[in-house]
Amino acid sequence: MKRRVVVTGMGVLSPIGNTLAEFRENLKVGVCGKDSKDYMTAGGYRFPPVFPLKDFSPRPYNTQLHDPFIQYAVAAAEQAVADAHFDLKAVDPYTIALSVSSSKGGVHSLGRFKERFLRSPSAMLGARMYTSAVPNFADQWIARRMKIQGPAKCYVAACATGTVAITQGFRMVSEGQAEYCLAGATDASITPLMLGGYDSMKALAKHDIRPFDKRRDGFLVGEGAGVVFLETLESAKARGARIYGEIIEAANGQDSKHPIQFDLEEHALSYTLNVLLKRAGITAREIDYINLHGTGTRHGDLYETLELKEAFGSAAYKIPMSSTKGATGHMLGATGAIEIIATILGIDEGFVPPTLGLEENDPECDLDYTPLKMRPHKITNAIKLSMGFGGNVAAILLRKV
Repeated sequence: MKRRVVVTGMGVLSPIGNTLAEFRENLKVGVCGKDSKDYMTAGGYRFPPVFPLKDFSPRPYNTQLHDPFIQYAVAAAEQAVADAHFDLKAVDPYTIALSVSSSKGGVHSLGRFKERFLRSPSAMLGARMYTSAVPNFADQWIARRMKIQGPAKCYVAACATGTVAITQGFRMVSEGQAEYCLAGATDASITPLMLGGYDSMKALAKHDIRPFDKRRDGFLVGEGAGVVFLETLESAKARGARIYGEIIEAANGQDSKHPIQFDLEEHALSYTLNVLLKRAGITAREIDYINLHGTGTRHGDLYETLELKEAFGSAAYKIPMSSTKGATGHMLGATGAIEIIATILGIDEGFVPPTLGLEENDPECDLDYTPLKMRPHKITNAIKLSMGFGGNVAAILLRKV
């Protein structure tokens, strides 16, 4: 019998705040975390502007020698434990699991060490490159710092990585593989290699990210990490913990037609949403909010809109929705985790986060996307959905306790 799993702690590093409190307030008032410069210069090349972290220091966590993706993961994980008011030393370390992932790992370190390695190859330098680059080393460094010895998983699903990682953490606690779990994702992709790749794919906007707007022309890259602390409902009640919300169910899908675009006839997203509702035993009319993937690309936003109508029919028009990427940028592997946290905050405090950048309606994107300003709204059931290059689709259902 599956156990009920709740969120009792959350940690955030984002372009709109390096703590949960900062993130919450800036999300609600509509702060945009985009850099003030009109463009980003990296590696001698000029790129569209980015959404960087601001005023973050790894020194309090003693991770300054590690790749930023590890720095962000460790900081967010420690915040989540502190927010949960959980004493790690009071429980068996084998009962605590980890599911903290990254879509690509340490791309900063790969770029930084490449020239040094070519000039002077060495096993030591090669090992340092490896341990700074592979996605699961975020889990490893969290485990080392916190003396965690339970199961660790690292699922990579492109821009759906954060949602998949939290889903796997939920499964481990629900199925009894662990009593507690730190789950989430981290990404630090503001590098010449990654910006150049996305720019070459014509995925980047020229200046602004505008989800579902008539003028949308792509996304802008953000960075950071989001981690949640998961435990059973019984455990949370027994220790008098604050419960932000409950994870009810999750579902995954796959579109195999194209590496970076979703096929309008394969219906991977609508299929995944229908599986999610069936597993959870609810109908579309019971959904109070959907946090969308909403990257601001012409094809992606239209596909998402059409698939929501395919899955929910006329009920799709009555569900408040939003994309928070106008505030944080596209945080790539970390984006699902951060957006799950944004959704849980909406459930806990009763508001729908706004879609920043949506100023001119697109007749083809005609659902309720909550443009520009947050909306007070009672949320009982909420869905976070994510999509990723390579055809990954993930959806998770969250509920107020």
